[in-house]
Amino acid sequence: MNTAPNHWSSNLLFLIIAIGTEAGIANVWKFSYLAGANGGGLFVALYFIALIVVAIPALMAEMLIGRHGGKSAIGTMNVLVARDGMSPLWKAFGFMATTAVFLILSYYCVICGWMVKYFVFGLRGGFKGIDAAGAASAYQHMLASPADMLFYSGVIVAITAAVVAGGVNKGIERVSGVLTPLRLMILVCLLIYSIGFADIGAAFRFLFTVDWTRLTPAVVVTAVGQAFFSLGIGVGVMLTMGAYMKPEYSIPRAVFTVAIAQGLVALVAGLSIFPLVFTYGLAPTQGPGLIFVTLPVAFGRMPYGQVFGTALFLTLSFAAITATTVILETVVSVLQDYTRLPRRLLAYLIAALIWLTGILTVLSFNRWSAVYPLRFIGIASSKTPFELLDYLTSNIMMPAGGLLVALIAGWALSRETTRKELGLGDGLAFNLWRGLVRYVVPLAIVVIFLSVR
Repeated sequence: MNTAPNHWSSNLLFLIIAIGTEAGIANVWKFSYLAGANGGGLFVALYFIALIVVAIPALMAEMLIGRHGGKSAIGTMNVLVARDGMSPLWKAFGFMATTAVFLILSYYCVICGWMVKYFVFGLRGGFKGIDAAGAASAYQHMLASPADMLFYSGVIVAITAAVVAGGVNKGIERVSGVLTPLRLMILVCLLIYSIGFADIGAAFRFLFTVDWTRLTPAVVVTAVGQAFFSLGIGVGVMLTMGAYMKPEYSIPRAVFTVAIAQGLVALVAGLSIFPLVFTYGLAPTQGPGLIFVTLPVAFGRMPYGQVFGTALFLTLSFAAITATTVILETVVSVLQDYTRLPRRLLAYLIAALIWLTGILTVLSFNRWSAVYPLRFIGIASSKTPFELLDYLTSNIMMPAGGLLVALIAGWALSRETTRKELGLGDGLAFNLWRGLVRYVVPLAIVVIFLSVR
């Protein structure tokens, strides 16, 4: 059994890595299209309220569990059961979280591969003069090509494995320490371009004007769900990051910094993207196709659109790698706790298995687009293998994991243990956090769970 401890080299590097992990493509791609489809400023306001009331307390809970246990998701739960007198049934969380994060990474790497594919597409001049038909054709051509998607997902997987194989300090810290600031700089440059060449005023009005008449339960649930799940709570990723935190690092300060930073990154992305949408008369409610089908039309019309489009997908590619490395580390850390195999072998072995599992997702967009696995066991369903994986992890395992995190931190661990890990003393701040994580967070997760079934 490997018992060598891992720790972040410095608090600054930890924060950079955490921001790079949390401010991934979900905060650029998914936030933008969800804001577009759910009322703009109304969605943004609800998102930040949910970030403070639900997501931040839950993230603090997961990180304190990780630091208190000091091991992988499975190892930490074993430590807590043995040392803190918790029921052995809580061990199920570690196994479920590790399984969920493996499955998520299998299809996440495929989607991240799309970002690399479009970056290469931009380098080859693909955005020059592209129109609506050309953009739709390019997107459909990518989805119809298993070889293309497997190749580009393989690029993401291979880079991720190489980084994780280098270790926490020499691999993840070094790469994220460079890529995260670099992609934030590129994103700021894209924002400056939008201010100079597009209708930034329309984007501001869209993202910051709150029309409460459009308030519906569905919009509330969508905003809360994005705030909660964009932080990756419930699958052991932030638990693992917490396990590598030194005792002197402040969990509350780190969590607030990371959560607000990733929210601001999402806003900067929105302010970079929506000016183009409004300037060129495109629809902001295009859903997931906003980045891949709608925006390329703007790239084809705007000054220096070729450069802008290529830079945007370079940013998304960097965002993908900074996230996938920490996600893979979550799985590798489990096997490091329980085997004597070298890290390098574990990283490449797990990465290969993830890439192979990703074939299910790749084929779901083409050759298996009419294959519905549940029908083979007599259940009426029109979900492809990818849609089943996405539903299982996003709608069942992540909410269940988030609920268990809240219950462990709020109920299973002692008040004294959580108070010491958070370093909040025994005053209003700690009592507020404890009340939120015990009652508000579980209730919010249950509402999300019931609404998406």
